[in-house]
Amino acid sequence: MKKSYKVLCAILGLALIAFIAISQSDKITESLGLKKGKFNETLFATNKKEKPVVKTDSIKDKQPGKNEMDTTKKTILFIGDSMVECLFPRMSAYAKKNGHTFYAVVWYSSTTEIYGTCTTLKERIDKFKPDYILFSLGGNELFIRDIKENRQKYVDEIIRQMGDIPYIWIGPPNWKPDTGINEMIESSVPEGCYYNSYTPDQHYDRKKDGAHPNAASSMLWMDRICKWIMTKSAHRIRLDAPPAGEKGRPDELELIQPVNR
Repeated sequence: MKKSYKVLCAILGLALIAFIAISQSDKITESLGLKKGKFNETLFATNKKEKPVVKTDSIKDKQPGKNEMDTTKKTILFIGDSMVECLFPRMSAYAKKNGHTFYAVVWYSSTTEIYGTCTTLKERIDKFKPDYILFSLGGNELFIRDIKENRQKYVDEIIRQMGDIPYIWIGPPNWKPDTGINEMIESSVPEGCYYNSYTPDQHYDRKKDGAHPNAASSMLWMDRICKWIMTKSAHRIRLDAPPAGEKGRPDELELIQPVNR
């Protein structure tokens, strides 16, 4: 009985081997009009699970871009020298158009040295609690000799006082070539945080003092700045343009008189 059982098992084993061989033979299955079987793939399949395929491009697309526009409403502090006075009327219209809260501080005849040796900037930050800063300074230092040696430490202190708040430093609208103030400030701030107002493609009609842009030029200047902030800056916020020529007033305006130095 045992011998017959062993013979039967052997026959069945040989039959199984023959079945697998025939099912995996391209020539035999084609000649018989059969499809190639997947019996052996199932029989000898391992229990290892394949790792899911991760499409890195799709994940990357879902992550916010480095310069993606922030469309939330902001509290904006515009502070600096007398050039702020030229710009804030048009900027007020932009703020109203886009739902931003807007404060302006004009410190007449101020310089990087003045701002960098006091806490006025930090005090106004603490007062208005902005989450975005526009800082316009440098017009009173166009012709300082050895500018880097004499002013770099003040620029560094100004940047330190602004801390982690996103900011754009607006350079002066030169009426003559400077001794390096634009280059020094631009090289001191992160890329995309400095708007250079002194480029060949920008023109300014001046007031009688020959330095400050007149009202019409100031409005166009602010338009260019806002467009650059929206499209090219490191800190893009929504600044859709109000109607041409529209002006406004800040939610609060502070004027600081010159200091005697």
